[in-house]
Amino acid sequence: MGTLKASVEQYFAAEGWDVSGQPNESAFRMGVSTKNARWQCVVNVDEGEGIVFFHSVSPLKAPADARPRIAEFLMRLNRTIYLGHFVMDFDSGEIRFETYVHAENGSIGNDAMESFVNRNIGTMDMHVCDIARVISTEIPPAEAMTQVLTGMPAGRGHLYN
Repeated sequence: MGTLKASVEQYFAAEGWDVSGQPNESAFRMGVSTKNARWQCVVNVDEGEGIVFFHSVSPLKAPADARPRIAEFLMRLNRTIYLGHFVMDFDSGEIRFETYVHAENGSIGNDAMESFVNRNIGTMDMHVCDIARVISTEIPPAEAMTQVLTGMPAGRGHLYN
Protein backbone atom coordinates (compact mmCIF):
# COMPACT_ATOMS: atom_id res chain seq x y z
CA MET A 1 0.00 0.00 0.00
CA GLY A 2 1.34 3.41 -0.94
CA THR A 3 1.96 6.09 1.62
CA LEU A 4 -0.63 8.49 0.19
CA LYS A 5 -3.46 5.97 0.38
CA ALA A 6 -2.33 5.04 3.89
CA SER A 7 -2.43 8.67 5.05
CA VAL A 8 -5.91 9.11 3.53
CA GLU A 9 -7.18 5.90 5.15
CA GLN A 10 -5.67 6.96 8.49
CA TYR A 11 -7.51 10.27 8.31
CA PHE A 12 -10.89 8.60 7.71
CA ALA A 13 -10.24 5.99 10.41
CA ALA A 14 -9.29 8.69 12.94
CA GLU A 15 -12.48 10.60 12.10
CA GLY A 16 -14.59 7.47 12.57
CA TRP A 17 -15.75 7.15 8.95
CA ASP A 18 -16.99 3.74 7.86
CA VAL A 19 -15.18 3.21 4.56
CA SER A 20 -15.30 0.21 2.25
CA GLY A 21 -12.96 -0.87 -0.49
CA GLN A 22 -10.51 -3.53 -1.53
CA PRO A 23 -7.00 -3.44 -0.04
CA ASN A 24 -5.32 -3.59 -3.46
CA GLU A 25 -7.50 -0.91 -5.08
CA SER A 26 -6.90 2.82 -5.07
CA ALA A 27 -10.56 3.72 -4.43
CA PHE A 28 -12.94 3.36 -1.53
CA ARG A 29 -16.50 4.44 -0.68
CA MET A 30 -18.39 5.84 2.26
CA GLY A 31 -21.88 7.11 2.98
CA VAL A 32 -22.70 10.67 4.01
CA SER A 33 -25.83 11.98 5.66
CA THR A 34 -26.48 15.73 5.94
CA LYS A 35 -29.45 17.91 6.76
CA ASN A 36 -30.58 17.88 3.11
CA ALA A 37 -29.78 14.40 1.78
CA ARG A 38 -27.84 11.16 2.00
CA TRP A 39 -25.39 10.06 -0.66
CA GLN A 40 -22.27 8.04 -1.40
CA CYS A 41 -18.77 9.46 -1.64
CA VAL A 42 -15.92 7.92 -3.59
CA VAL A 43 -12.26 8.58 -2.83
CA ASN A 44 -9.64 7.80 -5.47
CA VAL A 45 -5.94 7.95 -4.69
CA ASP A 46 -3.42 8.33 -7.51
CA GLU A 47 -0.10 7.42 -5.90
CA GLY A 48 1.90 8.16 -9.06
CA GLU A 49 0.59 11.70 -9.43
CA GLY A 50 0.22 12.30 -5.70
CA ILE A 51 -3.43 13.32 -6.02
CA VAL A 52 -6.47 12.50 -3.90
CA PHE A 53 -9.86 12.82 -5.62
CA PHE A 54 -13.07 13.12 -3.61
CA HIS A 55 -16.44 12.65 -5.33
CA SER A 56 -19.86 13.28 -3.79
CA VAL A 57 -22.29 11.22 -5.87
CA SER A 58 -25.62 13.01 -5.89
CA PRO A 59 -28.56 10.95 -4.68
CA LEU A 60 -30.46 12.39 -7.67
CA LYS A 61 -30.05 11.35 -11.29
CA ALA A 62 -31.10 13.58 -14.14
CA PRO A 63 -33.78 11.99 -16.33
CA ALA A 64 -32.80 11.77 -20.00
CA ASP A 65 -35.16 14.53 -21.14
CA ALA A 66 -33.85 16.95 -18.50
CA ARG A 67 -30.11 16.35 -19.00
CA PRO A 68 -29.42 19.30 -21.33
CA ARG A 69 -31.18 21.66 -18.88
CA ILE A 70 -29.38 20.14 -15.88
CA ALA A 71 -26.04 20.33 -17.67
CA GLU A 72 -26.59 24.04 -18.37
CA PHE A 73 -27.55 24.66 -14.74
CA LEU A 74 -24.47 22.78 -13.46
CA MET A 75 -22.19 24.76 -15.78
CA ARG A 76 -23.70 28.02 -14.53
CA LEU A 77 -23.31 26.81 -10.96
CA ASN A 78 -19.67 25.85 -11.57
CA ARG A 79 -18.88 29.49 -12.40
CA THR A 80 -19.65 30.39 -8.76
CA ILE A 81 -17.60 27.61 -7.14
CA TYR A 82 -13.90 28.12 -6.48
CA LEU A 83 -12.98 24.66 -5.23
CA GLY A 84 -14.29 21.75 -7.27
CA HIS A 85 -16.92 21.34 -9.93
CA PHE A 86 -20.15 19.54 -10.74
CA VAL A 87 -20.19 16.99 -13.55
CA MET A 88 -22.93 14.87 -15.08
CA ASP A 89 -22.69 11.63 -17.00
CA PHE A 90 -24.91 12.18 -20.05
CA ASP A 91 -25.49 8.44 -20.47
CA SER A 92 -26.64 7.63 -16.93
CA GLY A 93 -27.68 11.03 -15.58
CA GLU A 94 -25.38 10.59 -12.57
CA ILE A 95 -24.34 13.91 -11.03
CA ARG A 96 -21.18 14.32 -8.96
CA PHE A 97 -19.36 17.08 -7.19
CA GLU A 98 -15.63 16.50 -7.59
CA THR A 99 -12.64 17.97 -5.79
CA TYR A 100 -9.02 16.98 -5.64
CA VAL A 101 -5.92 17.87 -3.69
CA HIS A 102 -2.27 17.38 -4.53
CA ALA A 103 -0.25 15.79 -1.75
CA GLU A 104 3.26 16.82 -0.87
CA ASN A 105 5.90 14.14 -0.32
CA GLY A 106 3.42 11.29 -0.70
CA SER A 107 1.13 12.17 2.19
CA ILE A 108 -1.53 14.66 3.13
CA GLY A 109 -2.09 16.21 6.54
CA ASN A 110 -5.27 15.87 8.54
CA ASP A 111 -6.04 19.60 8.36
CA ALA A 112 -5.83 19.58 4.56
CA MET A 113 -7.98 16.43 4.38
CA GLU A 114 -10.58 17.88 6.74
CA SER A 115 -10.87 21.10 4.73
CA PHE A 116 -10.94 19.25 1.41
CA VAL A 117 -13.59 16.72 2.49
CA ASN A 118 -15.78 19.23 4.36
CA ARG A 119 -15.80 21.68 1.44
CA ASN A 120 -16.83 18.93 -0.95
CA ILE A 121 -19.64 17.61 1.24
CA GLY A 122 -20.75 21.13 2.16
CA THR A 123 -20.99 22.16 -1.48
CA MET A 124 -23.09 19.13 -2.42
CA ASP A 125 -25.30 19.68 0.62
CA MET A 126 -25.73 23.35 -0.26
CA HIS A 127 -26.81 22.64 -3.83
CA VAL A 128 -28.59 19.26 -3.76
CA CYS A 129 -31.96 21.01 -3.26
CA ASP A 130 -31.19 23.38 -6.16
CA ILE A 131 -30.41 20.39 -8.36
CA ALA A 132 -33.63 18.70 -7.24
CA ARG A 133 -35.64 21.81 -8.14
CA VAL A 134 -34.15 21.94 -11.63
CA ILE A 135 -34.73 18.21 -12.13
CA SER A 136 -38.33 18.25 -10.90
CA THR A 137 -39.57 21.47 -12.53
CA GLU A 138 -39.33 23.17 -15.89
CA ILE A 139 -37.46 26.15 -14.41
CA PRO A 140 -35.00 27.61 -16.94
CA PRO A 141 -31.37 27.20 -15.81
CA ALA A 142 -30.72 30.98 -15.79
CA GLU A 143 -33.72 31.55 -13.53
CA ALA A 144 -32.69 28.72 -11.24
CA MET A 145 -29.23 30.25 -11.00
CA THR A 146 -30.69 33.65 -10.16
CA GLN A 147 -32.60 32.00 -7.32
CA VAL A 148 -29.40 30.35 -6.08
CA LEU A 149 -27.54 33.66 -6.06
CA THR A 150 -30.29 35.87 -4.64
CA GLY A 151 -32.45 33.44 -2.72
CA MET A 152 -35.41 34.90 -4.59
CA PRO A 153 -37.24 34.14 -7.85
CA ALA A 154 -35.99 36.07 -10.85
CA GLY A 155 -38.04 39.16 -11.53
CA ARG A 156 -38.27 42.07 -13.92
CA GLY A 157 -36.09 40.38 -16.50
CA HIS A 158 -32.96 40.32 -14.35
CA LEU A 159 -31.44 36.92 -14.84
CA TYR A 160 -28.02 35.57 -14.04
CA ASN A 161 -26.02 35.03 -17.23
